[in-house]
This record gives sequence, C-alpha cells and structure tokens, in this order.
Amino acid sequence: MLAQRTTQRVSQACDFLTGRVDEWTEQVREHMQQASVARDYEKAAQYRDLLDALERTTEKSRRFLRENPLPRRDESKALENLTRALNLSTTPETIECFDISHISGTLAVASLVRFVKGQPEKSGYRRFKIKSFEGNDDFRAMHEVVGRRYTRLHEENRPFPDLIIIDGGIGQVGAARQAFQEHDLVIPPLIGLAKKEETVVFPDGRELKLPHHDTGLNLLQRIRDEAHRFANTFNADLRSQKLRESILDEIPGLGSKRRTALLQFFGSIQKLRKATSAEIAQVEGISEKRAEEIVAFLQSH
Repeated sequence: MLAQRTTQRVSQACDFLTGRVDEWTEQVREHMQQASVARDYEKAAQYRDLLDALERTTEKSRRFLRENPLPRRDESKALENLTRALNLSTTPETIECFDISHISGTLAVASLVRFVKGQPEKSGYRRFKIKSFEGNDDFRAMHEVVGRRYTRLHEENRPFPDLIIIDGGIGQVGAARQAFQEHDLVIPPLIGLAKKEETVVFPDGRELKLPHHDTGLNLLQRIRDEAHRFANTFNADLRSQKLRESILDEIPGLGSKRRTALLQFFGSIQKLRKATSAEIAQVEGISEKRAEEIVAFLQSH
C-alpha cells in the first residue's frame, strides 16, 4: 500500500514538472519566433538550443520511473559515430563493458554489462567475485575476469562482442589485453574509458579525445556508467550479506568451523533465522542444546 502511494505521488510530481516544462517551452518558442522576425538570428539560435534542451527534459520527466531506468533510444547515429571515431571495420552492434568495484581493497568484485544495438541486454549482465587474490589491485582483477569471461565463451563456441570497453586507463586495458594473449584468444576491438578526462584509451597507448557532445562518446559513457552502477550494487549486496553473517561471530562458544557449517547448510543468515532448533541440530557438530541456544540468540538479536 505504501509503495502504491509513493508511486502515485511520484507520478503526480512528474505530471507537475512536465506541465511546468511545457509552459516554459511555449514561452521560449514565442521568444525564438520574435527574435527570428526581428532578424536577430544569434538570439534565435540561443532560444532554439534552449528549446531543444527543454524538450529533452520534458521527454525524460515523462519517462521518469515509468519506463526502464535506461530509456530506449535510437542509437544508430551514435554507433555510426563510434565506428568512425574508433576506426572499426564493422559497426559494434554488441558491446561488453567491465568495471571493478571494491571498498578500501576489500570485497573486490567485477561487473560485466552487455549492450546490443546500443540497448542494455540485461540477460547478458554478469557479476564476478575476485578469486585469484585478496586486496586492492584493479589490474589483476581486470586480468582475471576478462580471462574468465572470454575463455568460457571460447570453450562454449560463442561469439565475442564487437567491442569491449574497460572502465579505466592504459593499465586496466593492458591487463585485459594480457588476459587474451595468455589464453591465446583473438582480441576483439578493445578500448578503455578513463574517467578523469573521459579519454578513450587504446591498447597500444594511443588516446582519443572526443567532443563532450559527441553521441558516440555519450553512448560509451552510458555503458560505462551502467557497468559502474551494476558493480557497486553487487558490492553493496555483498557488504550487507557480510554484515548480516557477522552476527554469528557474537554467539558465545560458536567457533569458525561451526559458523561456516551453519551458513553452508542453510545458505544464508535469513534462512538460518527461520530455522527451528531441530533443523539446526541437523548440522554436523551442532548439538540439540547448542541449536536451542542459537535459536534463542538469533531471536533476541
């Protein structure tokens, strides 16, 4: 019920904002026509640009929370510009992007998002836990997940994407390239997108600065930002899980071996909380008395 009321209020707010923007749009259109009649073409052009921005704002507000957070749009022009700017032999209809996320070197994870014809293909999204090491090393993390992703595609005889984007600079791109080389895989077009200056980075060290309004760059940014969001969400989920599981550390006399056995048996702390003492006592090494103590502790916390 609360969610329904919240959605209604958001919808009403959208309608209000859309109405105000429509009102401003009409005013700007009148000023533009007046400037044009007066042959003040410079001012008319300024009003035209403002009108275009307002119309885009109206379109966004109408779609706010009513459609996918990544609204569908025709990205054919952006893909054309990208093909030309990156000197690609074919239009990159399938694009995959990687991002690494960690908090102070802990809980390092990676995300992969997949776009087809400029649109997100959610079924192609993947999350990775870093397995080969612990700590803060974006290069090693990128090397690991890129290697895991494309060796698997190769083993399953599935096609590689037309373009791979790495969130980062030459270090991350080099790590990704090395992963392909070590597994003797053909490297698809591969670039990095460095956040600081939004510079496109190539594996050979070349850099490309595209205009900020370039539709090809804007598409790269949207894909990179989606990978970043997806990685951060995964990281936050893991942190929440770790915090929930840490409650077992507070149970007096429960060692690490038994804590691990409990989590492996039930799968999560939420399922353990719902379990009866009889069910908990089925875990190896947990007596009936200890199971009752665990139930009592979890109920009181």
